[in-house]
Amino acid sequence: MDSPRDASSGAAVVQLVLPYPPSANTYWRPSKGRGLVPSSEATAYKAAVARVAALARVQPLAGPVRMVVTIYRPRRTGDLDNTLKVLNDALNGCAWLDDEQLVELVAVRSDDAKAPRVELRATAERYATREEAEAHRRARAERARKAQKTRNRNRVAKVRAQMQLKSAFHQPARRDGP
Repeated sequence: MDSPRDASSGAAVVQLVLPYPPSANTYWRPSKGRGLVPSSEATAYKAAVARVAALARVQPLAGPVRMVVTIYRPRRTGDLDNTLKVLNDALNGCAWLDDEQLVELVAVRSDDAKAPRVELRATAERYATREEAEAHRRARAERARKAQKTRNRNRVAKVRAQMQLKSAFHQPARRDGP
């Protein structure tokens, strides 16, 4: 099946209707020794977005991306920008290679308590090739490995520094001899 293209300009197009995202306030959780990590709610949302994109046979966009999005929230609370951050992160690797490609964004917030959702249309000059998508995945994995290695090295250095500090302040008890 061919991916859709904008008939007027020949641009590559991604159109999706996605579930309403969790709040950015609940997206991250602290993890001892690892800083902030995605919450279980964030992981579930990313998986749901990936499923919708896979079922729609979406190919990631390459180059500068322009997106128009309408967010239908379940109630009259919540910031539009908090929703966008979560949405953009979830679309990495699905609608585009990385959300740093986003150069133009038109966002509209509306209310629909009965059917909260996100409707989006993203366009770019072309779709990413399989090789580009795979290279991007490998580069991202390599950056994650390097970051983990750095965190581990810093953790070891911190423990060593604490041990040296303790030994510097620890003085053996003096015993008065006979």
